[in-house]
Amino acid sequence: MSRITIKKVETRKDKKIFVNLPYIFHKDHKNWVPPLYIHERHFIDKKKNPHFKYSNAVCFIAYRDDQPAGRIMGIINRKLNEIWNQKDARFCQFESINDQQVCHLLIESVENWARENGMKRLVGPLGFSNQDPQGFLIEGFDERPSVGTIYNFEYIPKLIENEGFTKEVDYVTYKIPIPEKIPEIYEKISQRVLTRHKVELVEFTKKIEVKRILPDVLRFMNKTYTGIYGFIPLSEEAIKKATRNYKEIVDPELIKVVKNEGDEIVAFILGIRDITPGFIKAKGRLIPFGYFIIKRTQKRSDRLDLLLGAIDERYRGKGLDSLMAISMIKSAKKLGLTYADSHHELETNIRVQAEMKRMGGYIYKRHRVYKKELI
Repeated sequence: MSRITIKKVETRKDKKIFVNLPYIFHKDHKNWVPPLYIHERHFIDKKKNPHFKYSNAVCFIAYRDDQPAGRIMGIINRKLNEIWNQKDARFCQFESINDQQVCHLLIESVENWARENGMKRLVGPLGFSNQDPQGFLIEGFDERPSVGTIYNFEYIPKLIENEGFTKEVDYVTYKIPIPEKIPEIYEKISQRVLTRHKVELVEFTKKIEVKRILPDVLRFMNKTYTGIYGFIPLSEEAIKKATRNYKEIVDPELIKVVKNEGDEIVAFILGIRDITPGFIKAKGRLIPFGYFIIKRTQKRSDRLDLLLGAIDERYRGKGLDSLMAISMIKSAKKLGLTYADSHHELETNIRVQAEMKRMGGYIYKRHRVYKKELI
């Protein structure tokens, strides 16, 4: 009979095992995209991850017969709980062999830790913020993931459900063909929007321009994402970190910003050429040649990944989405992209989904966040 033990991550060696585990588990897993190793190390590092300033966290590794068999991270984001008036703990970084006992002991370890800290629920997979991967994949296992999303083994959701977890919320991802010709109705709407609402579409051609605008875009996101499930505003330190990350992978042509007469940002959309094939070839390593492999591979991509977007509440329903869509389509066609991946959209966001359907989009991936009451 196998002997299963759980170890809290404390030493440098523990941290190395914790970070390395998914690269071992998923070595031959079709479609799995290795995350950047340096980002994974920084994620659990109190000195590197700014979210630790208002969060507590714990990591555990499961061993079966002295061999690593799974891992899990528990998070209590105090700022988020205060904003949402809740007592939730989160779990993330979950990996497990197909063994219910391993899963049970990992989940139980985080549940006990959460109870000891006065929490009433455990939800996940969720990280420190909405910028981290969210939800287990439950549909679309034959599709290539987009960057920053979870691609788990098909048995994982069942293991979690067997531990008493139920659905909290689903995120859907749309596949949207890039049309050969822009619908005439969109062209008309675009011109009407520019004149009637006195707004300006700002486009970019240089990396330095993206670096300058991104902090303001992320601050605008902070204001407009209020009320979205589980959202927590990014701190200035987190904005700086996100800006550094995004500017490396964003084509200037694939960020669109709308400003009003007062030079305020009132809408934006940010996309990238799919970067995941490069991550696979580089095996998640930037050194010694990973960075160049990723950038070279990204240039050959035919998929547009739509990562972020928002419209000021005062301007919603006024056609700004169509204005940005037309510009994005033109840029995508220029870069040789044939379809777009919408990234995560809350299943309850009917307005955005209706727009994607009008563009010929359809759901091809679904991720689920789970919940469990801590009695």
